[in-house]
This record gives sequence, structure tokens and C-alpha cells, in this order.
Amino acid sequence: MSYNYPIRIVPLGGMPNVHDNMYVYESADDIFIVDCGMGFPDEGVPGVDLTIPDITYLKDKISKIRGFVVTHGHEDHIGGFPYIIPELGGQIPIYASKLTAGFIREKFREFDIDLRLINVVGDRQPIQLGIFEVKMIPVTHSVPDTKHLVIKTPYGNIYHGSDFKFDWTPVGQELPDIQSITRAGAEGVTLLLSDCLRGEKKGYSLSEASVEDSLEREFRDESNRVVLTTMSSNISRIQQALWVAKRNNRKVAFVGFSIERNVKVAAELGFLKIPPRLVIDKRKIAALPKNEQCLIIAGSQGQLGSSLEKIATGEHKVVHLDPGDKVIFSSDPIPGNEANVYRLVDMLSAHQLEVIYYDIADDLHVSGHASSSELMMLIAMTKPKYVLPTGGTYRHMIQYGKLAAKMGLASDHILMPENQVIVLEPTGIVHYGEKLDIKSVYVESGQIFRSDAPLTDRKLMYQEGVVIAAITIRQHTLDLDLIPKGLTPPVGNDILSDIKGQLLTILRPDDITRDKLYSKDRIAKEVSRLFVAKIGKNPLVIPIIIES
Repeated sequence: MSYNYPIRIVPLGGMPNVHDNMYVYESADDIFIVDCGMGFPDEGVPGVDLTIPDITYLKDKISKIRGFVVTHGHEDHIGGFPYIIPELGGQIPIYASKLTAGFIREKFREFDIDLRLINVVGDRQPIQLGIFEVKMIPVTHSVPDTKHLVIKTPYGNIYHGSDFKFDWTPVGQELPDIQSITRAGAEGVTLLLSDCLRGEKKGYSLSEASVEDSLEREFRDESNRVVLTTMSSNISRIQQALWVAKRNNRKVAFVGFSIERNVKVAAELGFLKIPPRLVIDKRKIAALPKNEQCLIIAGSQGQLGSSLEKIATGEHKVVHLDPGDKVIFSSDPIPGNEANVYRLVDMLSAHQLEVIYYDIADDLHVSGHASSSELMMLIAMTKPKYVLPTGGTYRHMIQYGKLAAKMGLASDHILMPENQVIVLEPTGIVHYGEKLDIKSVYVESGQIFRSDAPLTDRKLMYQEGVVIAAITIRQHTLDLDLIPKGLTPPVGNDILSDIKGQLLTILRPDDITRDKLYSKDRIAKEVSRLFVAKIGKNPLVIPIIIES
């Protein structure tokens, strides 16, 4: 077979973009896809749970898809699978490293997706996907078992360098496979796709091992509870917290579905070493003296409905914190998500908790992303003809481009696409293709809809009805009116009274007035949840807040 059709790289999560990672590699007859992530919606889209890549481009090409290859286990690289696999017919194989496959497997169990689709692949083991051959190369990141990809095509090799840093003292991870990276460079790399998120920072990113001393400082001589929140997939950070808690004679309880699930998977697969008799059930830890308690909790990104958010609002059924307890944020806000994190910090601080976060202690977290010197090191090792910065905003891409120019790449070999296809020609030339019509795709209560669907609200109102939730705040008291429209059959007053009563037990005037945008989103979710529970309808909810 002669290959005259170019190789196309299609960024269905959009570029530039930090989240929703999904890259389609396409030839005339074959497609494979790198990653399938999720993201967080903008503040202007209340009620939406998450975003996923726009796969409209793939709908008429499903028969060509040979599989997914996954770089690592962060949600912005695997969180879209439960929604997108069914959309693509539910039978596409997935290739991943052991820990990443374990995380995906738990998601598939939750959504009842065929576990046989998941294939564990060893390092440097060839994966044949039509005309493409892919090998996984170990690198270090903030989640163990992260891989880069060397992709062989008929027109030259592509190095897909997703999120990484060069950590020479990693926690619970093997060292980066420098030999395989330089070997790929020696064999020739036509195009390097590289993480660029930290290209603004000079030098090298700190090792994960450097955080342990900082955690020790926060635990030592603390007489109250210690609560640590981090990304639920940051197994290396959780490992260090366990070590520090043990040295300080504290028992540990994990709180939150995502963190409990990921800890279970990582421990079973040998990526997390839990000291004997250290971890106890979260329902029992409150019986211990405060200075013997450590909680490791999900919700470091301020996600609505997370365990930490529920604790901050007093809604958690098991865990309650007292003034003076210490909450440590051992993570940075994901770019674009800063407002959600600072809202949560404010809510916790308002309850007289001691909150330690990045702005007042910047040594409790280290980035999992390469700084400028490491990015230049990857360029030096792979010696690419072309580079394409990925996983960052436009400002990150610009800074990466400046680094590449310093390394001697010509400006027309430094690609800065804006939702464009990248084309590798049979001649080895790489250039921009057509502009992509990529829309935001939202998931709300398990339902998927695109931002260009102007009839979505009207359809929802027609099918499920609409409820106006009018909240009036008077001198630190709440009045609540629920006005249903178009619900069939009509909702009885007894049901409305019951829903209103439940809402009034969880809504606080001070929380609502402190942050109305956040509160509207929360009210919309709670009203929807209660209507689904009571009558099986999920109406469109319009929150209105009135202060008098």
C-alpha cells in the first residue's frame, strides 16, 4: 500500500487548552486517540458539572478508530472516558500503563462499561494501531506511572510529550527513561508535542521529595486536627502524608469517593505503601483525641459537591471540623479554576479554621510540570524538526515558543495553532490544516450537550419543566419560594413543602451573600437533585437571590 494521505493531528479538546485533553492521530484508513480528559466549566455556566472534548469530528469515522492510548491518570486526561466511550459505540480498546488502567477500570465499573476494553501495556512494548506504532516511555509527573509516547508513522516519528517533569528523586516512581528518550531523538523526531504549562518558570521544577519536610513542619506540635487536601490522583503526595502522619502519631482517614477509590487502586497495584495499623475508618476517627487525627480529603480544586466543600458548608454526614483545626491545601489551583479554590478557602476561613494554602506557604506543593530548563532538555534530547506546545494556555505556548527559538528552531517550525489541525505531509513537512469548529461540551447530571445547541433550555423546559427558586434574605434569615412551571403532572404542595424544608436546612444566609454566583450554582444543583429524588423529573432551575 502506498501512503499519499497525510497524517493529521486533531486536538478535539481545543488548543490552547489546559483541560479536556484529546488528540486524534489520523491517516487515510486508521485513527488512534491519545487521552480522553475532562475539564471545569466557566463561571458563566451555572449548574454544569464538567466539560468533555467535542467528538463531533469523529462521529462519521468510528470504523477507523483502532484505539485510545493514555499517557497518565489525571482527570483532565481520563475523566471523559465514561461519557465518550458510549458515544463512540462502546467497543474501542484502550491501552494504558498499570496504574492508569486501574483508575480507568474503576470508572468503568461505576458506569457499567465493558472492562475488557482496557489493556495494560508495558514500557517500550509496541502497540500496533493500523499504520501507527506506539511505544510508552516512562517519565515522572505528579501521578505515578506517567508515560510519553513515541509514535512511528510512514512519514517520520512523532514524540508525544504530555505532562511531565524530570524528577531525579521521585516518590514511589521510577526515574525518567532518559535512554529511551535520547534513542528516539537519535532515530529522528519529525514533530515534538510537548507539555508547556510551566514554560514561564526559569530553571527546574522541584522534586516531589522536597514537600515532605514542609508537611512535617505543619504536622509537628499541632494540637488540633490536621486535614490535608490534594488531587486524588496525586499518589506520591498521599504517600508522603502517610509517612508524616505516622511519624507524628496520627491515625489517617481518607474522605471522599475519588480519593478513597484511587488510594484503593494504588495500594492494590503496589504504587502506595500504607504502613500497618495507620489508616482507620472515617466514621471512627472522631473518637480519637484531636492531636491524633489526620484526614486526607478530596476537593482541593473547590469542586462543588466534593467532600471538602460539603465539610465547609456543614453538610458532610460524617466529618465535622472545629475552629482551630488546620486545613492544608497541598495543591495549586488548576489554571482557570482559581476562583473555585479561593471560594473554598474563604468558606473554610470563615469558620475559624486555620487554612494553609499556596499564597501563604508555597512549599507545600511542587508542580508536576517541567520548567523552562527541563522543556529545553527534552528538545535537546529529541532533536525535533518541528515543535508543538500542548496542555497550556496561549501565554504558555508563547513562552515555550521563545524557548524553542533559543534552541535554534525556525519560527515556521514552532507551531502555535488555534483550534487547527496539524498536518504531517508524506514529504516530512508539517503545517497547519483547517480550522476546527470545536464547541464546549457540557455534562450536567449525566446528560451531554454542546454549547451551540440553542434549543437545549427550551427542550429541557418542554420535557422536564422549569422551577424558579426565589431566595429572599432578610436580616440573616431566608425565605424560599419554589415556583414550578410546565411539570407534568403538577407537583403537589406537600412535595414542594418537603423540598423547601430540606433546602432551608442546608442554605445559610451568610454563605449566600458572601458569594452569590457560587450559591446560585449550588442552589440549582440541590433543587434539581431533590426534584429527581421526589418525582423523577430534572427541571431547569432558575435561582433568583433577593436581598431586602
